[in-house]
Amino acid sequence: MANTKQQQDNTVDRMSQTAHDTIDRAKETASAYYERFAEKGEELMGMQEEWVETAREYVREKPLQALGMAVAAGYLLHMIFGRR
Repeated sequence: MANTKQQQDNTVDRMSQTAHDTIDRAKETASAYYERFAEKGEELMGMQEEWVETAREYVREKPLQALGMAVAAGYLLHMIFGRR
């Protein structure tokens, strides 16, 4: 009987260690993905700022063309979404 109890304890210990190892690997993987997404988020924020600045420069240099493009885009959006 003592041998069976020891085997059960060993089995429980192995299963517990496997669970801990699995959780540790999942945590490491999640951390790696978080770091990648955080880097990409910063990169995208930088791109957004760059695009906004480019748009501002375009509007300063060519205000009438920018206004015409805005009116045309508004009209197209109205035609697409306004017919509901």
